[in-house]
Amino acid sequence: MDTPTKTLTFETRLDLIHEQDAALCQYAELWNQVKFRWFANLQKPKAQQLNRTQFMHEMGMPFSYRVFQGVQQSIKGLIQSYQTNRNNRLVTLDVKIKQLEKTLNKLKKRCDHVAKKGCPQQAKQLRNRLRQKEVKLRRWQQKLSALVAEKQENKTPICFGGRKLLKERQALETGSAIEGWKQRWHEARHREFLLVGSHDESWGCQNAQLSPSEQEDAYQLKLLVPHQLRATFGTTIHIDHLQFKHGKAAIAQAVWQNQVKKHDKSIKGQPLSFRFKRDKKGWRLLVSVEVAGPTEQAEWIDDDQGVIGVDVNPDHLAVVELDRNGNPLQHRTFDLPLHYKNDAQRAAIIGDAVRDLMDFAAQQGKAVVIEKLDFQQKKRQYQKQDHSQYARMLNAFAYGKIKDLIETQSIKRGIHLYHVNPAYTSLLGRMKYRDRHGFSDHHAAALVIGRRYYGFKEKPPKQLIGINAKGTVKTEHPPVRMALGDYQYYNKLQRWYQPLEKSLDFLSGWRHFRRVNRVSYSVEARLDGRPGMNPDLIQESTPLLSAHPAL
Repeated sequence: MDTPTKTLTFETRLDLIHEQDAALCQYAELWNQVKFRWFANLQKPKAQQLNRTQFMHEMGMPFSYRVFQGVQQSIKGLIQSYQTNRNNRLVTLDVKIKQLEKTLNKLKKRCDHVAKKGCPQQAKQLRNRLRQKEVKLRRWQQKLSALVAEKQENKTPICFGGRKLLKERQALETGSAIEGWKQRWHEARHREFLLVGSHDESWGCQNAQLSPSEQEDAYQLKLLVPHQLRATFGTTIHIDHLQFKHGKAAIAQAVWQNQVKKHDKSIKGQPLSFRFKRDKKGWRLLVSVEVAGPTEQAEWIDDDQGVIGVDVNPDHLAVVELDRNGNPLQHRTFDLPLHYKNDAQRAAIIGDAVRDLMDFAAQQGKAVVIEKLDFQQKKRQYQKQDHSQYARMLNAFAYGKIKDLIETQSIKRGIHLYHVNPAYTSLLGRMKYRDRHGFSDHHAAALVIGRRYYGFKEKPPKQLIGINAKGTVKTEHPPVRMALGDYQYYNKLQRWYQPLEKSLDFLSGWRHFRRVNRVSYSVEARLDGRPGMNPDLIQESTPLLSAHPAL
C-alpha cells in the first residue's frame, strides 16, 4: 500500500536587523507587483493572454522562473479558493431559499386562516412578517443569480488588500486620513511573498536554502536576492538562529535528507516552500514540508484488529469501534459546539475533538474510516432539516476543516485513514442497526461506514416489523431487488422506507425481533408513544405479539 503524504506548514518568527527588514519589504513589493499583473493577465480572454515567457519579457525579467513559479502557485491557490467558496455559498443560498420558501407557504396558509377567523390585528402582524420574508427571499434570489452568472462567465473578482479596507476609503475626507489609508492599503497589498521549492534543487529550494546551524535545534536561511535588488542589498541575505516550536522532527528529517542528497545523488531530496509574511509584530516565516510517515511513533496502525468508523455531523463526531468481523464493540461521541464561536474558537474546538478521536484510535490500536464527501454533498444531506436551531448549527459547520485535521493528525500519529462511499449509510443504519444496538442514527451510520470498508454487503432484512403508538404490530416487506443495481435499489428503498418510518416506530429487522421477543419484550406505554423494554410486563405483551401471523 502506498504511504500517505501530507503537506504540513510550520511557523517561526524572524529576528531581523533594519537592512534585512528593508530588503524583505522591497522583495515583497516587487513580487506582488508581478503577482497583480499576472492575475490581470489571466482575467483576459484566452486568446489575449500572454504565456510565461512573453509575460516575463514584458515585465523586464524581474526575477528567475523559480521565483515566478511561486507567483503562479499563489494565484492558482487564490482562484481555486475563491471558486470553492463560491460553490459553498451557492449551496448555502440554495438551502436557505428552499427553507424560506417552506416558511412562506406556512405563513400564507396561517395568514388566510387567521383572516377567515376574523382576527384583523393578528392578520396584520402576519402580513408584515410575510412581507419581510418575501423581501429577504428576493434578496437571496438576486445573490444566487449573481453568483450563478459569475460562475458561468468564469470570473474571479479578487480584491488584493481586502474589500473591508477598500470600503474605508469612501468615508475619508481629509488629506491626512487619506495618506494614512494609502499607507495601510500599500502594506496590506505587499505583505507577503512565496518561494516554491523542488526535490531536485539544492537544499530543497534554489532561492531560499535552509541548512543546519551550529546551535542545537536551530537553522540558518540563505535567501537569494532578485537581480533588480542586488545593487542595493547584495546577492544573498543570511538569517541565523531560526528555531521552530512545532514540527521539529519533520523539518529535521527534510533538512537531513537534502543534506545527504548533496553527497549521494541517488537519494531524492525533500522540497521545501517558504512563505514570508509581515504583520504588526514583524516578519514570520512559514515552511511547508511533505510528511510521508508518522512523526510521533515508529510504526503505522493498520486495520489488522479492526477499524474506527466515524460519521461527521454539524454538532458532533459519531464514532463506533468495530472488530475485524464488522461487529460493534463500543461507541463514542465527540461534541462540536461550534455555534456562536469565532474562527479561532472553532478551530480550537475542532482540534480538541479530532485529537480526542485520534487518542481513542491510538489507544485501541485501530485505523480510522471516514466518509468520502465534500462540503456541498454534506450540506445537501442536511438541507431537509428545516427548524431554525439546526439551520444555525449547519451554518457553523466546518466540514472541510474537520476532514483536513483528521487527515493531518492521522499522518502525524501514524494511524491509517481510509475513505469510503457514504451513499445510503444513514438509511441502512436506521433500518438495520439503530434499534438493534441502541444506537442513534449517526452512530448507526458510523457502523455502516466501518463495515463498508471491509466490503460487507448491507442487505436490508426480508421483513420489517414495527409497532405504532397503540401497540399494534405491523409488518412491511421491502421492495424486491430484481435486476436493479445497488444504488438504484437503495434509492427505491429509501422512497419506500421514509414514509413508513414516520407512520410506524420500528424496532429492528425480522430476525432480531424474534430473538428479543423470546427473551423479554413488552409494549410499554410511554409519554412519547415509543415502545419500551420492561420484563415485568412480558406476560401481558406476549399474547399480542405471538398472535401475529408473521411470528
